[in-house]
Amino acid sequence: MKGCGWVKGLGGLLMAFVFALGVPALSQAQLFPVSADVATVRADLLLWATALIGVALAIYAFKRVRAIVG
Repeated sequence: MKGCGWVKGLGGLLMAFVFALGVPALSQAQLFPVSADVATVRADLLLWATALIGVALAIYAFKRVRAIVG
């Protein structure tokens, strides 16, 4: 894969994605919201777990496609 230095590979793409979404989010709200009761804490944990599983599946799919293609 040809590209400009930090853009090469999945690492550069993920870093650019996190930077593009992270900087505006940090300027407007807390990164880890503080919840008041058990129901909201449970919902927050489920949302974070779902997001992390989604990222792991995206990385796995990218590696599988890259291995199949070349």
